[in-house]
Parts: sequence; structure tokens; C-alpha cells
Amino acid sequence: MTETVAGRTYDYSHCVGRNSQTGMGFSTPVSVAIGQDQVLYVVNRGSESISNVAWNRTGVGARVSQVKLGAQAGEEEFLGEFSRYGDADGQFIWGAGIAVDRQGNVYVTDEWLNRVTVFDKDGSFLRNWGTVQEGDSEPNGASRIAFDSEDNLYITDSRSHKVRKFTTDGKFLGSWGSYGSAQGELDSPWGITIDAKGFVYVADFQNHRVQKFTAEGEFVAQFGSHGQRRGQLNYPTDVAVDPEDDVYVCDWSENGWEQGRVHIFDKDGKFLTSLTGDAQQLSKWAQITVDANADYIKRRREVHSTEPEWRFAQPTGLKYDTENSRLLVADTQRSRIQVYNKQSRYMVPQLNL
Repeated sequence: MTETVAGRTYDYSHCVGRNSQTGMGFSTPVSVAIGQDQVLYVVNRGSESISNVAWNRTGVGARVSQVKLGAQAGEEEFLGEFSRYGDADGQFIWGAGIAVDRQGNVYVTDEWLNRVTVFDKDGSFLRNWGTVQEGDSEPNGASRIAFDSEDNLYITDSRSHKVRKFTTDGKFLGSWGSYGSAQGELDSPWGITIDAKGFVYVADFQNHRVQKFTAEGEFVAQFGSHGQRRGQLNYPTDVAVDPEDDVYVCDWSENGWEQGRVHIFDKDGKFLTSLTGDAQQLSKWAQITVDANADYIKRRREVHSTEPEWRFAQPTGLKYDTENSRLLVADTQRSRIQVYNKQSRYMVPQLNL
């Protein structure tokens, strides 16, 4: 649960969440963002499971959750939720990415409707705008979203294999990328982040790598190779960078058959270590569910090992909390967020025998 490598210590803290289609919990959480006052916004993709209902009303659990993060386990507070499954203003079909601008407004991308929906910090609908531009030959699949220091938006379009740049009101500023596997080319890009120097990092999903670009889209570097070994990537879904330029890559794993991981690289792309999930203790919300159900308690005692429950299952989203030096991982199929602290001056306790 604590690992030290190359002068860095990654210490598992706690997890937040439980499976819930509404209220205090998550339903297929795919992306996270941190807003003002340490409010966590979580995109819940939910599921499409209601038969004999109009296509745009079949989603269950799709929404954006608001959670006040505490410093440690048990301090989290559910604040509310907004949006729902649908194609009306303020709704989404396939919520994919989320980001918060300098004013605290919340932006959610929709892979199905190819648009960005904007809410205020409390979840009230403000506007939406599309990402399909004149001359595009096919739907784009607006996926993840990130802001630069000037509040310009960068959006990965997974179907057109591009990165597009917009103003906050949807004015198109430019794009780069084309389908392929050569340097600078993309194949179903998904995750995106921008570091303090303005460099853009893209999780190149089908190419099993991360690429680094300038703000204008010039190729800088790439790292990662396809595989299941430590440091190799198997469908990377998201990427984050901390103030020391360490790079975190969320590794989904093929079809979920292999264990999901988060790989950590230094600024030069050298592999440092991997996180695999350490949620040995239930979250505060999950414990409420278990305590209220005697059958849950009995069945859990009968299990030979709960270790599979600790581990990541198709992790899909990442966010580095700069203010508190911690990494938030959207553990998608476990309906929770796992939290790791990064400690640069970790001291090993001395044993006095």
C-alpha cells in the first residue's frame, strides 16, 4: 500500500463511492474533475438497460455527481447530482469527459451527441455546443477534455482521430492529428491533459501509447509499448501530469480480462512503477450498505480472499489533485474513486528494539 521508487513515495489513502444509480454513490464513473473548494465532479456513464422505452430514455444512472473531498477516509460528503441520460439541453447519452474552467463552470463531453454541455458550479445548465466542424466527413466522438492556462479547451475526438481546440463558448481554434500509428498520428485517442508548461499529453488508445505535443500540435515525444508487463500499455484511457512532470497513465486492459493498472513515468518517459488498486477497506458509503444487510456480512465472511475487490477493474479516468498532492483514479467497474498520496519526503519509521 506504500511504495517508494526514485525518491517518490506513493501511499494509498482511501476510496470513495459505492455502486448506486442515484444519490450517494457512482454508476460506471468514467471521468473526474476538481472544482472550487475541493468539490469533485464525477461523470457517471450509467447503463442502457430498459427495454421497450424510447432510445433516449433508456439510460439508468447517467449523471454528474458532486462530492466534497476530505483529507482522509470518512471525510467525504455527498453534495448532490445533476444532468441525466437524454438528448435534451443539459443531458447526455455517452458522457465521456469533464473539466472545470477558471470561473468554476463545468464542461461535459458527449461521445454520442458530439457536443459539449456547460453547467455552472452548482449544476444549472448554461449552454451546449457541437464539436463537428464543417468539412468533417464522419461523427467525431467527442471524448476527453482539458483546459490550458488561458482557458482554451482541448478535446480528443476518438472517431476522427484528432485533437480539437476551442474557446469556452465553442469557437473552433484549430485541430491536429490523423489516423495512423506513426509519430504524431492517432488511433482512437481518448484521455488528454495539459501540463504547467502547456504541453499536451494524449492517451492514444488503440496505439497503446502516450504522445506528447506542443500546444500547436507539434509532436514532441511518445512512450509506452503494447503488452501486459510492468510499464507496458494495454488500451490506455487517460493521462495526468503532476507538478514534478511525472506522468500517470490509466491502463484499461483489453476487454477487462486483465487487471487494470495505473503506470507512472518520469518526464523523460522512463517507467517508475505501477499501481494496481489497494482498496482493502470499504468506503464509508459502501460500509453503510454492508452494515444494513446481514446477508452481505455473512457472504463476505465466507469468501476465501477479498483481494480481487481491492484491485482496479477497468479504470478509466485520472485526475491529479495538485493542491493536496494526490492522485484520484476512477475505478470504473468498481463504482468508486481510489485515492493515492504522493509524498516526496517520506520517512520510514525507525524500529527501536
